Amino acid sequence: MDPQQPGPPPQDQPQPGPYSQPGQYPPPPPHPGPYPEQWGAPPPHPQQWGAPAPYPAPHPAPYPVPYAYREPRIIPAPPGTPFHRLARTPKHTWWRPIVGTLLLGAFVLFLTTGVVVAWTIVHRLVAGPFPTPSGTDIFPSDTENLAVTLVMLGILTPCVGLAAWVVQRRPFWSVASVLNKIRWRWLLLCCVPALGYLALSYVMGLLVDAIFPPDDAIGNDGGSWVGFGAFVVPALVILLLVPFQSAAEEFMFRGWLIQAVGAYGPDNPEGRARWVRTLFRSPWPGIVIGGAAFVSAHGYTGWAMADVFLFALTVGWLTVRTGGLEAGIALHALNNVLAFMLPAATGQLSGWDEQGGAPWTLLASDIPCLAFYAFAITWLARRQQVARVS
Repeated sequence: MDPQQPGPPPQDQPQPGPYSQPGQYPPPPPHPGPYPEQWGAPPPHPQQWGAPAPYPAPHPAPYPVPYAYREPRIIPAPPGTPFHRLARTPKHTWWRPIVGTLLLGAFVLFLTTGVVVAWTIVHRLVAGPFPTPSGTDIFPSDTENLAVTLVMLGILTPCVGLAAWVVQRRPFWSVASVLNKIRWRWLLLCCVPALGYLALSYVMGLLVDAIFPPDDAIGNDGGSWVGFGAFVVPALVILLLVPFQSAAEEFMFRGWLIQAVGAYGPDNPEGRARWVRTLFRSPWPGIVIGGAAFVSAHGYTGWAMADVFLFALTVGWLTVRTGGLEAGIALHALNNVLAFMLPAATGQLSGWDEQGGAPWTLLASDIPCLAFYAFAITWLARRQQVARVS
């Protein structure tokens, strides 16, 4: 036999038969009957024994849930909130602005007293005992009296932020702007129109001096150069401390007071006494109250008081219009630096704290200057797309 050709299949293996069509499948087994009693009760089944049994209660976790939600302590104002309503956060209640104002006063009283005591101790250790000056002065030197006063006013800034953070439970720097911070670039840009305001004020002062009699003039009343040696120390004190003093007053009168009054404006202007609700939703009650408090904190009278009030209204409106204190800080700081520098340069620094009346020409000449500054700031804010709401 050829080994390459397959042989016949072995006889012990079954051979496949011819293909046939399969028949019908066998019927399913009958439905099972009841379980025998010796097997016990059958397990529940949704198709055979009705509705399923309830699920067992979940086993309690052996450890606490690590990611449980906890409400943050500091809550900012909702997005889209204007500057004067930044204190109306979800945590606002009627008593928070009142208690915050009282706490702010306590902070100021405590810290200013601490500054005077610490300054006196350091002065005695460095320069020795000194006689008690007369009047409102604390130390014999005019420059030192100016410095300690500027420091006492400068601490208003942290006091305001701390009151907002502790009592109203909002961000510390929400008093500064709608972005909860000081916008330094915008602050530097605001210094350009502020310098223009000072230049225009000087020109208007010369114009008034040329038109009205000398008794009604508003320009500088003379004085001579004291020399560089006598000028350098007061100038350094003024340049270093006056910006902090001016910023602190803006935080107090244009920041805290405007926002404290604005927090009472209703969320919905609709309802009873609609015009009252609309009025208190606007920034003007806070601007007026803050301006009146700003005037009362100074010793001006007559037309000078009216001029300071107009300054406060203008700066308050710009604060709300630009969403922050930067425009007011720039104008206030540069104006005060010039106001202190001129007496220091002419040997008249002893009268730095003297405030009183002024002729009507002061107000008349300041109106176009403030109008120029307001127009320049609003135009610059539109160009820079400065944020006006949170």
